[in-house]
Amino acid sequence: MTTVTPPPILILDPGHGGKDPGGGSNDMFLEKDLVLAISRYQAERFRELRIPVTLTRFEDTYLSPQERARIVRASGAAYCISNHINAGGGDGAETIHSIHSSDALAKRIADELRAEGQNVRRVFTRTLPANPKKDYYFMHRNTGAAKTVIVEYGFADSPKDDVRQLIANWRSYAEAAVRAFCGHIGHPYR
Repeated sequence: MTTVTPPPILILDPGHGGKDPGGGSNDMFLEKDLVLAISRYQAERFRELRIPVTLTRFEDTYLSPQERARIVRASGAAYCISNHINAGGGDGAETIHSIHSSDALAKRIADELRAEGQNVRRVFTRTLPANPKKDYYFMHRNTGAAKTVIVEYGFADSPKDDVRQLIANWRSYAEAAVRAFCGHIGHPYR
């Protein structure tokens, strides 16, 4: 008897990787490494919870934006969480959803991050300046049917407490996204 593996419900996208360290890097961590750790942790938790999941990258490898989006589309996943660390001198988490999808998952992730003690700057969406009918962010424009939420867990160059919080609390922030996703799809969380 042949066992058919269902497609993942969720694909996790650890941003950057390989030759691309990510802009959310500092003297204490590289964005590509921290978001890979967050994504691996989440993947393990989702497997424990029996939620079919995969990742765009499993190691410190470089993916072009086109290859990253192709992997998401080819996965057949209904959802994508693209994990990042921000830069630009702000403070707090941000979640970004497509202009073509509901903000429900993005808001739920932000609420759970707030419950873990992280400041939340905003939940938002953004359009392409040259075409207001298109998403600004590549991952929203090019991941097909997957409902993609970009999560910026904090700022690597925060003048406030983000750097300390990211180092000390990244696991609890990763777990917050797991809890949020379970609540969003109505899956039991433990």
